[in-house]
Amino acid sequence: PYDATTMVRTAVLALLALASSTSADTTTLVTFDGADDATNFVWYDMNDPVMGGASTSTFKIEEDSGSGVFNGTCAIVESLAAPGFCKAYTYHPLGHDEVFPDASAHIDGGLTIKLSTTSPDYTGFKVAFSATDIPIIAGSHTAYGTFKAPFAVGATTDVQTVTVPFSTFSYDWSPYTGECDTLDPTGVQHHCCSADDDYKYCPTAEYLGSITGFEVWAEGVEGDFHLEILEIAAADTASA
Repeated sequence: PYDATTMVRTAVLALLALASSTSADTTTLVTFDGADDATNFVWYDMNDPVMGGASTSTFKIEEDSGSGVFNGTCAIVESLAAPGFCKAYTYHPLGHDEVFPDASAHIDGGLTIKLSTTSPDYTGFKVAFSATDIPIIAGSHTAYGTFKAPFAVGATTDVQTVTVPFSTFSYDWSPYTGECDTLDPTGVQHHCCSADDDYKYCPTAEYLGSITGFEVWAEGVEGDFHLEILEIAAADTASA
């Protein structure tokens, strides 16, 4: 039988174990090690040849290293005379959304992406997430809306963590450039997350609590790229 001292010691050890696997200021959303169904998902990739472009890419999950490897070349789309896109995305069949951990507590923070890259000079990386009831932008080629933001990687091939503040995301991004400040050839003006628009185009806690998918893009910049993504999380601190 356990005495009171043993029971207290057991309870303390259990709490310490829980604290070591969770963090009050971070919520893990995506991993690639196959260990936890709540953060491991099926991924696919898509390139601009669906729009007549010439970009190519692959996305492969390597569970041994716990990484999702996004590799390819963003090329010029001749009909647009501009660089196209490559996109890796979680499986998102219409009407069958994935279920991601609730990130609503981190609305004042941002996404953190733990990664390494052999193409630190490539400047066309973006990250996006879908969520319940995000508006669909004019000219969109998908049946669901997403918040999208650019991110820059550091000038190193070592593992690094990139922070993307939620205040840099907008659901009103251009299908031509992926940017939120673009005036499309069709005359449609897009909008970034800003107080000038009463934060209309910004993420909210409600959206972060109902995330249904993630996307990683190489877009709008010609060149070769290589990312090895280890983890995507939501964190309270918006600055790296």
